[in-house]
Amino acid sequence: MLKKMCITALGLLLVGVVAWPTSAADSSKSEEGFEKVFDGKTLDGWKVYTNSGEEVPLEESAWSVKDGEIYCDGKKSDYWIVLPGGKHGDLNLRFEYKVTDGSNSGLFLKCPAVDLPAYKGYEVQIMSDHGSEPNLHATGSIYDVLAPMRNMNKPDGEWNEMEVINKGTRVKVKLNGFKVIDADLGQLIEPIGKFEFAYSDLPEKGYVGFQNHGRELWFRNVRMKAGK
Repeated sequence: MLKKMCITALGLLLVGVVAWPTSAADSSKSEEGFEKVFDGKTLDGWKVYTNSGEEVPLEESAWSVKDGEIYCDGKKSDYWIVLPGGKHGDLNLRFEYKVTDGSNSGLFLKCPAVDLPAYKGYEVQIMSDHGSEPNLHATGSIYDVLAPMRNMNKPDGEWNEMEVINKGTRVKVKLNGFKVIDADLGQLIEPIGKFEFAYSDLPEKGYVGFQNHGRELWFRNVRMKAGK
């Protein structure tokens, strides 16, 4: 019964999704209103937490700044690094990331608390999976809920650009110029995948951050435009 419900929900959510490239002119024009979240020098304002919600000092965490980039060494016991500003509502977040062999990470959004983000909010997956078929755990997916239209992840060692637009229950994910997710999570009125809550019940605001899942990865050029 759950499987049938999930298939129906996915069908409703993905109607009209098209993977069109974004022109350079559109990208340049739409930078208006964005603010840098990472200045390329420090992680002032960012906070690191374990999976159980315990804060970890930056100097003792897996996260640091190297060569103007946010670097995660994949070690230590922390689980994610949270963007400054506390809880965020509607937003447009753009950033670049780079993975290496075995990298596994993600962008968490709408997390109501800093503990157990993988079970309380939703995750846009990031990992080392260039060339693999799209699936519920592929880069660009809404983890365990929605597969991307295409897996546009570049080979290990190359920079990728991701954009996540969240307005209300509507979520769009663009990866390297292609729209891979365009869905209304408000249509998911029953629990789905590994989650015990309905995605339609996600809070209006929540914490946002990147995951440390035990492998190296890099982020840079992180900028955000808050929704109205």
